[in-house]
Amino acid sequence: MAHTVKALNLGNPEKMLLALLRASLHQQNIETVYFQQATEEDWLKCFRLAVRQGVSSLAWGGIERLPAKHNPPLNVKLSWALLEKKQLDKYRKHCLVANEVTLFFAQHGIATIILKGVGLSRLYPVPAHRESGDIDIYTYSADRTKMSDEEANSLANELILKQGAMHIYSSKKHSVFSFKGITFENHGMFLHEAECQTTVKAEQWLKEHIDTHVVELLDGECQIEVPCITFDSVFVSLHAAQHYGIGLSLKHLCDWTLLIKQEGMNLPSELDDKYFKLTITTLTQLCKQYLGLAVPIDEESRLANKMMMEILYPPYYKKTPTGGFIKTYLFQLRNRIHIFKLKHPLLGVSFWGKICGLLSRMIKEKGSL
Repeated sequence: MAHTVKALNLGNPEKMLLALLRASLHQQNIETVYFQQATEEDWLKCFRLAVRQGVSSLAWGGIERLPAKHNPPLNVKLSWALLEKKQLDKYRKHCLVANEVTLFFAQHGIATIILKGVGLSRLYPVPAHRESGDIDIYTYSADRTKMSDEEANSLANELILKQGAMHIYSSKKHSVFSFKGITFENHGMFLHEAECQTTVKAEQWLKEHIDTHVVELLDGECQIEVPCITFDSVFVSLHAAQHYGIGLSLKHLCDWTLLIKQEGMNLPSELDDKYFKLTITTLTQLCKQYLGLAVPIDEESRLANKMMMEILYPPYYKKTPTGGFIKTYLFQLRNRIHIFKLKHPLLGVSFWGKICGLLSRMIKEKGSL
């Protein structure tokens, strides 16, 4: 008989939040046992955790299902309701501006895919409950006989600046700009492909399998193009893996829960390696154990509990200390070593190669000071 990985023994605020998310994700009755003895401090911790994890709006959907006698204290509930109202307004603006940018680029022969946040909101029972800080897009050529994908991506950046957007910064992966008060990441690539062979292969696969369809949001006011489900299965899972240790949250697990629940497991055989399999297994197991995803798992992941602890209690979510070069860089070194250790078994990231590269960069930076 296979060894069963037991769920973590979490504190009551964490259990409360997960119960709220399960009820909201699956539109089901809430498990009131976690709320019967909840104190005001429990509710405050639950609220703060929901905000930190990017799921406060989704959790509000669970609060709406609570019996009145188990509702949060009035001060907590009012703060939560105010945040929910802001999220609804923010989501509407995101959708409308994403639609505007898509139409604008289309006039110039540039196709636009809306990734992650706004794009994945279509899967949620209440789309506005999927929170996002920015809008991720991928721009490419609508007609490759007229210009290449790279040319279209570069042209998109030039055109939007002429429309009044403010350039923030550019990297190999994406160009970041602000348009009408919303930050956009215009991706030239989907993943940090240099991280390992799995992501190199996946990046190539994603670019060769761009297959989109139009979805309507805001009751038809907004139309955007989103990727096919197989594309999303690859991108969402590996994007989550790359955020492990540097921002992986319950929000990513909620995305994966609804993706699998509504569309099933859609994975290309071309990416059938042990690291990709472990990523899928770990994410799916966490969604099953904590978020009510009802799917069978052939093999349990040894990394599941460690990943959940990292999500809920990340050890390095604090500002870089001040006080000189040595103190600052020791903190950064410890932080990066921690991240590399996490990612090594999940993505096959070369641990010592990364450490040597980091030390080399640190030495060069010190020499330039």
